[in-house]
Amino acid sequence: MTEVGNRKLAFQRVDHLKRTTWPSPDVPMQLHLDLTVPDRASLEHHHSRALELGAELCFDRTNDPDEPLYVYADPAGHPFCIFVA
Repeated sequence: MTEVGNRKLAFQRVDHLKRTTWPSPDVPMQLHLDLTVPDRASLEHHHSRALELGAELCFDRTNDPDEPLYVYADPAGHPFCIFVA
């Protein structure tokens, strides 16, 4: 479990979990995290870091002037977003 301030995030290990097929509904998401950053420079920094750590870029919406974002899949296929809020 990870604790930051009063936020907690817990994980449960299982022997086997099928990789999600999102956005296709055949195997639904088991988890989705939305992570925010304060500005575009931070977005690009964390984008590079996510790729270095093994994330797969699934969708790039950084050209959106109101809410630029990246959508990734972690190595197990779980999608997550990093966006400017």
